Amino acid sequence: MSNVTDRREFLQFTAGSALATLAGRAAKAEGTRVKEDEHRSLAGVVGITTGGLNYQRENRQLTVFTLPEFMRGELGMQMIDLNTRWLESFDESYVGRVRENAAKSQCFFSNLKVNHQFGDLYSTDADERSRAMANARQLILAAKGLGARWMRFVVPKCETDKDGSKLVAHRELAVFAEEHRIQLLVENLGWLQSDPRSIRRVVKAIGRNVAACPDTGNWRTSVRYDALARSFPGAASCDFKVFDLNEDRHHEKYNIRRCFEVAWQAGFRGPWAIEHWNEDTKAFAKETTFLRDELEAWMAASKRV
Repeated sequence: MSNVTDRREFLQFTAGSALATLAGRAAKAEGTRVKEDEHRSLAGVVGITTGGLNYQRENRQLTVFTLPEFMRGELGMQMIDLNTRWLESFDESYVGRVRENAAKSQCFFSNLKVNHQFGDLYSTDADERSRAMANARQLILAAKGLGARWMRFVVPKCETDKDGSKLVAHRELAVFAEEHRIQLLVENLGWLQSDPRSIRRVVKAIGRNVAACPDTGNWRTSVRYDALARSFPGAASCDFKVFDLNEDRHHEKYNIRRCFEVAWQAGFRGPWAIEHWNEDTKAFAKETTFLRDELEAWMAASKRV
């Protein structure tokens, strides 16, 4: 099957399920600095994913309550792609305080990634499945309370188009999430990393209220650019992962500019959630704002072509 046919088929599966997020992508971008509004377009917006700040979180250099001020003061950004390890509770009142605190710094949460163990949605034990589903629903309500529009759960292995039955719990979650204006995202974690068609296959298998969220860094080297080309059509967001930068701020692990260009050519316009690491928080800020500026410059140049 040709790449053109692949792309057409993928868009058919995602177009009907996408929320207002995808429809709004064609609107003019407001840039990195935007106001909190669930209907706004995030095209052109650059933020961060908090996975890159694990060291700062684990050492209490940053908490979910001090992160927004750091975002605005040190990074000049507003969009936070949050993971659940930053939250001490999923209680409604606690989540509400987290959101209110972020709003004081004019920050907002775009996504909630589930990075902790909450139970086995596919356990052979019925009671365990029930507990896991109840916990997953609570997490969706937490995402809603944060004002996020997306949520990412880890998915079980789905190696062929006939494996869709393995995702029955995720289809149930997608329906529940849709009722609360949350869309599920599929990211290339674990088993998905070596198969360039994996994200599209899972999106197709869930079939409703789901979209891709490619991570530029998680692919195996041999499939990276092919996988990105297959995954970005219809994508809702992107983890723009950047590993160590050398003294010249060159990324030696793979070509991040090429990752951007593949996404742009596939029609993706943002948001871009930078995932970068540095245990030196000041160095992290300098490198992350450099990457923000690079992305914004690449977008501006691409619009002129």
